[in-house]
Parts: sequence; C-alpha cells; structure tokens
Amino acid sequence: MKAINPRFLLLTGVTLALSALADRGARRLAGKGYTALTGERPPRTPATPGISWGHALLWTGLAGALGGVARMAARRFLTKKGLPAEE
Repeated sequence: MKAINPRFLLLTGVTLALSALADRGARRLAGKGYTALTGERPPRTPATPGISWGHALLWTGLAGALGGVARMAARRFLTKKGLPAEE
C-alpha cells in the first residue's frame, strides 16, 4: 500500500474547500439573478409543492450551471498553481 503524504492530504483539502467556496459564491450570485428575474426569492427546494415547474427549472438550471462552472474554474486555477486536482 502506498504511504499517505500529509502535505498532499492538506493541499487536497484546501483545493476542495476553495472549490466549494467558489460554488457557494456562484450560487449566491445565482440567487440574486433569480430574484432580479422573478421578483421572488429562490426556492430552498425546487421540489416543494407550490413551486411552479418553470421556477423550479429556472432556479435549478441557473444555480447548477453557475455553481458547476465556478467549481471547475477554481479547480483549474488551483491546479495551475500547483495544488493537487481531484482524480
């Protein structure tokens, strides 16, 4: 079995944490955009009864796309700076 390098584990954790923060920031931005488009706060859970299909799809698409792009961009940036990437 391969020995675990503590520095590698720490850097991997940092990379994952920074990627998660980028995702959270992008989702907050998506929430502001959703509110500007609809005049309502984004649904906490799109599957909640009373949320229309259109609003559920809009929120899910907006939050998912912006969050995914932010995570990917953060990982690519951090990898270029020498931090380990997920495999």
